[in-house]
Amino acid sequence: MLDSFLNEFSFIRDTIEKDGDHNFFGREFSFFDAEPILFYNNATDVIVYANSMFTKEFDYTAQDLSEWNYSILPLLNKEDHEPFKTAMQSLLDGDGLTPFPDTTYRLIRKGKKYGYYRVKVRKLHKSYYYIQLENAAGLAIPVLKNNTADDLMQNAEAILQFGFWMWDFTVDKLYWTKGMYQLLEYDGEDEAENLAVTPKLYSSHMLSGASFDREFFDNRINNPYDRKYQLKTNKGNLLTVSEYGNIEYDEDGKPRCAMGIIRNITLQEESMKSLADYKSMMQENETFLNYGTWESDADGNAIYWSEGMYNIFGYDQAAKKDLIINNDLYLLHMNMSPEESQAGRAKNVIDNNIDHYQWDYEIKDHKGKVKLLCTYGKIIRNNEGKIQKIIGTTKDVTELREYERTLENKIMELNRSNQELEEFAYVASHDLQEPLRKISTFGQRLQLRFLDKLGDDGNLYIDRMIGACDNMRRLIDNLLEFSRISLNKSPDELIDLAEIVKQAMDGLDLIIAETNTTIIIDSLPIIEGIGSQMLQVFSNILNNSIKFRNENIPLIINIQSGKLSAKEKTAYQLDPASTFYIITIKDNGVGFEQQYATRIFQVFQRLQGKSEYPGTGIGLSICKKIVTNHKGLIFANSEPGKGAVFSIILPQQQ
Repeated sequence: MLDSFLNEFSFIRDTIEKDGDHNFFGREFSFFDAEPILFYNNATDVIVYANSMFTKEFDYTAQDLSEWNYSILPLLNKEDHEPFKTAMQSLLDGDGLTPFPDTTYRLIRKGKKYGYYRVKVRKLHKSYYYIQLENAAGLAIPVLKNNTADDLMQNAEAILQFGFWMWDFTVDKLYWTKGMYQLLEYDGEDEAENLAVTPKLYSSHMLSGASFDREFFDNRINNPYDRKYQLKTNKGNLLTVSEYGNIEYDEDGKPRCAMGIIRNITLQEESMKSLADYKSMMQENETFLNYGTWESDADGNAIYWSEGMYNIFGYDQAAKKDLIINNDLYLLHMNMSPEESQAGRAKNVIDNNIDHYQWDYEIKDHKGKVKLLCTYGKIIRNNEGKIQKIIGTTKDVTELREYERTLENKIMELNRSNQELEEFAYVASHDLQEPLRKISTFGQRLQLRFLDKLGDDGNLYIDRMIGACDNMRRLIDNLLEFSRISLNKSPDELIDLAEIVKQAMDGLDLIIAETNTTIIIDSLPIIEGIGSQMLQVFSNILNNSIKFRNENIPLIINIQSGKLSAKEKTAYQLDPASTFYIITIKDNGVGFEQQYATRIFQVFQRLQGKSEYPGTGIGLSICKKIVTNHKGLIFANSEPGKGAVFSIILPQQQ
């Protein structure tokens, strides 16, 4: 059925396309036989087809139409000529998408008898339209006839969610099409058949103060009219509908009948509300983040601005009313040549076949305030590679650039301070080391030459003096080592931590042998890092474990590793996309109170006295600084008498 309709429609369209002056008299189209139908050339006022139902209804033949030069106007009452011509002209002048409002006209049958007909105009092709002439009296039928055209109409009403109604005031009776029953959710056949369709019934479904009574139609000033209101359906659902109606009057000017179409626009209204909410949110977002969006043609002659752009350029609601946004407006604010402007920059990008650009520039806004803006633009092309438009965002970066300049100055000051500190540390270490060497040297010479004359007390004093000098030298060396960790950063390399631990053990081989220490090494990963610094870390921690061993129990050190899970990375606030390893160094030494687990990584922090455990208190601070520079973590867990566990977390890649 539908295929037949499409074939006939294609034939009509192709014939018009091939021969614009063609007429279709002598043919009969099966899908245009339910009502009187005319094919009409709107541009030339020529009827090019009339079906058999037209001849039957009006008693005019093709010969009769030829006597009018096939004009449609003799078919209409003279008072309806101008309204009809105006309506048809609007179709020619319009965009081709606006539908013709179905209107009732007085049409003249043969023999000078006229009747009211609902004229429905639909486009065929180009300036050709088909006109369906529906006898107004025929609308006053409660149930539509079961034919193909009616089936198509009912399907259209169901799919597009609309319905027709007619109120005949002469008999005070309201008629609905099936679409009205569907809209109001009277779905059951028995329910619909037994329903008494009255104006009062329809009014009972209306909300928001809308009315459907004689007073409403008697007081109408605008005709045809349209309005929007809410309905509560038979099942309790809320609908937003639009109503387009028309009132017909008798010879005395009194309403004779009214007809209308009700369309469900609930989804459209919700979409419009969502769109309005989104627009409001975007405007607030633009205001908060101080940016705007824009759209332009390739030459910068037609530019659209969002609200944020007006705010950036200092235009309030009153100032932007008559504002023309184009490239000249940019030039007015930027005080630069056309080549440097927005359109000029875009043209340069286009000429070099680049699809996007970004640039900073300075403006003086409408209120005289100087601002620095950053614009990002993107070229949109069609399938043929031609420029369709340019879209982009512009952000006020005045405060950001000022902050960046301030930060750059602070970084320069910090670099200069670090350089001076490094120079000072070098000079200080050199100047401090020299007197220490002399004190130590002269002390040793004094002890050698006058050993027998100094006595026990004198030798003890000299030993303590020489020991203090040695401690001072170690302290200075450690401080220099601590300060230079981040200043002299070597390039990262792949390092095998198992090999690093073995090197650390080789450096401590004598003390390991003397203390009978056992070190058990599990498999360790290969990571990116600085080998010399990692050697310092493991040497210091192993030395720390040996130093704080339990004299009564042989020292055992276990070194193990594992890969962090996603949950563990989240717990440690690490990058979930990177791979991290945890290396644990566990001993059975004297241990310490857990409350001091953070303190031991601070410079000069010691938990025991120097006499019992010698050292400078900097070794673990160096470990923490190295691990931090490698984007890792280090921490310790311990209990007195139960040893300590040092944990090091390092990324696989820097």
